[in-house]
Amino acid sequence: MFRPVVLFLLCLFTPSVAVPLDSSVGVQDFKPLLVGHDLQVELDPPAHNVKARDIISLEVGEEETIFLSFNTTLQIHSVKIGPQLTGQLGGGVPPALSEVSPVRVASGDRDGIEVSIPPALRGKKIFLVVSYSGLLYEPLDPFNEPPATITPEFVYLSPNAHWYPDLPNSMGVFRVTSTVPKGYEVVTHGSLVERKEEGSTASFLWEADYPTESCYLIAAPYKVTHYRHGEIDLYTYFFPEEQGLSESYLEAAKGYLDMYQRLLGPYPFSKFAVVENLFPTGYGMPSYTLIGRQVLKMPFIVHISLGHEIAHSWWGNCVIPHPAHGNWCEGLTSYLADYYYNELIGPGPAAEYRKDLLRSYASYINEENDFALEGFTGGSVGRAEKAIRSILYGKAAMVFHMLRNIVGDEHFFQALRKLYLDKKWELTTWEDFRLVFEGQSGQALDWFFKQWVYQKGAPSLGLGGVSPPKTEDGAFQIEFHLRQADPPYRLQIPVVLTHGAQEKNTQPSVVEMDSRTGTFSLESPSRPVSLAIDPDSNLFRRLHPLELPPTLDKALGGEDLLIVRPSGGSAKLLEGYEMAAHLLMPHGEVKADKEVLESDLARGLLILGGPENNLLFGRFPNLLPKGLLLAEGGVTFRDKKYESGASILLSLHNPFHREKTVCIFLSQEPEAIRSTARKLIHYGKYSYVIFVDGNSVDKGTFTEEINPLVHYF
Repeated sequence: MFRPVVLFLLCLFTPSVAVPLDSSVGVQDFKPLLVGHDLQVELDPPAHNVKARDIISLEVGEEETIFLSFNTTLQIHSVKIGPQLTGQLGGGVPPALSEVSPVRVASGDRDGIEVSIPPALRGKKIFLVVSYSGLLYEPLDPFNEPPATITPEFVYLSPNAHWYPDLPNSMGVFRVTSTVPKGYEVVTHGSLVERKEEGSTASFLWEADYPTESCYLIAAPYKVTHYRHGEIDLYTYFFPEEQGLSESYLEAAKGYLDMYQRLLGPYPFSKFAVVENLFPTGYGMPSYTLIGRQVLKMPFIVHISLGHEIAHSWWGNCVIPHPAHGNWCEGLTSYLADYYYNELIGPGPAAEYRKDLLRSYASYINEENDFALEGFTGGSVGRAEKAIRSILYGKAAMVFHMLRNIVGDEHFFQALRKLYLDKKWELTTWEDFRLVFEGQSGQALDWFFKQWVYQKGAPSLGLGGVSPPKTEDGAFQIEFHLRQADPPYRLQIPVVLTHGAQEKNTQPSVVEMDSRTGTFSLESPSRPVSLAIDPDSNLFRRLHPLELPPTLDKALGGEDLLIVRPSGGSAKLLEGYEMAAHLLMPHGEVKADKEVLESDLARGLLILGGPENNLLFGRFPNLLPKGLLLAEGGVTFRDKKYESGASILLSLHNPFHREKTVCIFLSQEPEAIRSTARKLIHYGKYSYVIFVDGNSVDKGTFTEEINPLVHYF
């Protein structure tokens, strides 16, 4: 699921150290301007209740009223306003305040209060003090995340609940004091200035003197582990059941922080915390990450996802995407984390990662739902989740990869370090990236950003007219033609010539092309064996259909997917497949096997069940590969047997239409179907996945036998 980096906090209190108010840390250039919040919060988890006071520092213009987003189900006790006579938050309730009567607003996306500004205060720095309380409660559901809930087990207040009054689209500093029953811990962004216990309560003071856009409050009976790593405080906030994972997370965090400080510059925060969440989500916030309990134990989280969230400390949480100019930070973070880890392993895994990005784009993006990176702020996108990710994460990552290939490693990382130092706590655009990369490399890059960032789409390449090799002065001359569709891109196209009957030597080169067609020649020292165009996917492009292996993504990305549920089998087995069909329904049409028409056979298909219970197999003779055997004792695939609890997701070319995919999801056991069905779409890039008890134990992607961009001599 696409998720922007959420810049948020968590809250708890006790008055103490003051945070200097400096409006220069803000990123807004309009009035009213938020400077910061001084929140004091009392939580009563058994009663699901919050009681709070927010001292808001603002610079106002000449407007008569200001609007604050706020949860109108909460009861406001008082709103007071007055001049800002001191330059600090944290000095208690300011003097010289006058009480005003707010007007509640509940209209569309304007849910909150309007406050009148007395004429004498207009155009000045003011304090606005809002006191309020109320219930915030939804039952805990491990599969759904509410905007807010206060329970004895877990307190979760997100900015989506508008649990504190805030100026829309604002950023400011935060000072958050929270009081909770003893036994609870509270965490938010910023530094933990004070933690103390008195009687039956505990209080926490967190301060963040850098601008962020929102505040999350998290409290729970956590066990806290704390390490000091150089100048950085490292924490885990885990429930007792997961406390044994703390050591591995903290050690991994040390490694990631050291690596990124070498690559990008000093870590921008005083702490990094890994916080366990009871919901199935993961977020990267300023100075901490929130990870769902369900995935915390999965090995890939500590080895990949944790590093991704730490990289967001630089990109997204410190250098901030301008909301009107497109989200560049997910692509850059994916490139410097998920992709970079594969690059550290070796060129093979790195190339496969790039291929996966191109496959996702080809599977989910068409002319109707494509969009440019610059300026994309959301809105309606067909097949939204996967489509958005394939561009904001995938295409953007490839843009940074191609940029790195053009300017070279030294200039690439120099430019990132300079951008980080120059744009800390500021809104940053793609244009800022262009300027800093031009400055560091000495190259004009307006053409690059124009075609890859400011316009949508991707080039499509074709290879043809490869001449038989000619010998000249002991060398072999090869001529070939490339073509691309309109509008033509300016491309640096990797070409790999393999030569030598025995040694199979490879000869990489790059050809430049900026027109629809081009003719190129290469020289080989020995007889050529093959010519491959961009074999390692270093160029962002739309793959030819024959380059795409059969995968679930390819089926889900089609406009015509048909999900076929079986009619045979036990009641419990059919119930499991019915649940799977219901979960997959948003991705395609659902029919029973008896309802499938002859014209449906050439569509993209997702068949639920096997030959013994889905009648559709009778219309696809020899569809299942010979290496797949089904029995009551489990599944055998590629000479490996998987015992009870096994299920398989298999993707094959549709024999009625080779550019379409037939996917098969089957198991002999109802429980295996139920435990796996929710996870299927997360394995879309693979041609086959074997699950045992709902967990992936083997997976892979079939290699295409036909590649139109490879010529064999």
